[in-house]
Amino acid sequence: MPPLLIAATTPDAPGFAALRIESLEQHFNMLRRLAENWQSGKNRFNAPGETLLGAFVNHQLVGVCGINSDPFSPQPRAGRIRHLYVSEKCRGLGIGKQLLTVVMADASIWFDFLNTHAPDAAYGFYRQAGFTLV
Repeated sequence: MPPLLIAATTPDAPGFAALRIESLEQHFNMLRRLAENWQSGKNRFNAPGETLLGAFVNHQLVGVCGINSDPFSPQPRAGRIRHLYVSEKCRGLGIGKQLLTVVMADASIWFDFLNTHAPDAAYGFYRQAGFTLV
């Protein structure tokens, strides 16, 4: 695999629209919601501890993952992994794991625990990363 670069990104980045379209074709809505919430200003990943990262291979965006304060948790220091998606052509290469690892790297500074509201199909992935089903 060519070198992987993980860096801050936005839905305005080149390649995001194609990734969003691919995700919709696979019946995943997380990138549609990400783009809509970004455009409306509802979620810009700009509160303390929040970030949105992209995975780039040969300068092409092939995945995204973010972390926010969890708006649904009664715990004030709860973080939520958001919008993790890797292009179908790049799955199985460890890109999702690397995105999640980088997103979580400094999370303990800001959050006491992390959760996600991922689809059932992602349960095994998150379990391997140390998440437990609640």
